[in-house]
Amino acid sequence: MLVSYLQSLSVFIAVAEEENFTAAAKKLNLTQPTVSFHIDSLEKQFGCPLVTRTSKGVTLTPYGRRLYESALAIDKNLKLAYHEIQSMLEGSNGHIVIGASTIPGEFILPGLIARFLRQHKGFRFTLITGDSKSILAKFRDGRFAIAVVGIQPEEDSLHFSLWDDELVLVGHPDIAIGLCGKELKEILVGARLIMRTEPSGSRRVIEEALKRFGEKLAPSAVVFEVSGNQGLKRAIIDKAGIGFISKWAVREELETGQLTVIPITGCEIRRSFFGLANPLLETVGIRIFVDYLRENRSLSALETHIRSMNNETE
Repeated sequence: MLVSYLQSLSVFIAVAEEENFTAAAKKLNLTQPTVSFHIDSLEKQFGCPLVTRTSKGVTLTPYGRRLYESALAIDKNLKLAYHEIQSMLEGSNGHIVIGASTIPGEFILPGLIARFLRQHKGFRFTLITGDSKSILAKFRDGRFAIAVVGIQPEEDSLHFSLWDDELVLVGHPDIAIGLCGKELKEILVGARLIMRTEPSGSRRVIEEALKRFGEKLAPSAVVFEVSGNQGLKRAIIDKAGIGFISKWAVREELETGQLTVIPITGCEIRRSFFGLANPLLETVGIRIFVDYLRENRSLSALETHIRSMNNETE
């Protein structure tokens, strides 16, 4: 029905511009009876005369002029959509939507995408961040073709390993100095912990790691819960307590001395970030960007990129 309707509008535009059925038929490589059929069909659908037939040709009625204006807008939008889709398929002017958990979404991907944009013209990106569970759910619903998360997905055939991460216990230097050298159990007793809210992937990794080390967080130990990494860092810097956070998130604060790592003997909390690509949504542009992510999945290559980007902004 829709295809037939669009065909009839194309014929109507030609008739309006040529002001003649025969000329419109020649322009569209159709027979005159076919052109007449499309015009009659439109007039039946709208319930009004769209053209006035004369010995010299046809003219548009007031209803026809209104339809002509709308038909031109529809035709323009369809042509624009066609060219945009073709450009996306060819990898030029492609709009790539990426879903990412908070650490890669806030501290890794923005720099990598910025470098990619400098090397590849004609791309546009939308980066959506959230906790790993919600990002995976949206990826499975087809909301975006690429996802980067901090928990290992079940889709073995779709995911690939990216970067390693270490979750470290940090505190303001004034607080950290009194905790250095202590065992984990001793630190947790009486600790004022700041944690990410559920269902944070980071929190899940931390709690699972503490269980492996034979420790469990008492509800009273968590004095402050925040939904984002920026809030977590700010609270720790302001001496509200200590907290576990990704090293990616506190690189700058550790370098400037705003925060200090509290070393815990024999207690390393590590995880990996994983990328996923939906083959059903793949275009040439998406394939180019996924290859770019794979090329930069080694930690040394990524750190080289970060240093390079920092030097470019100085």
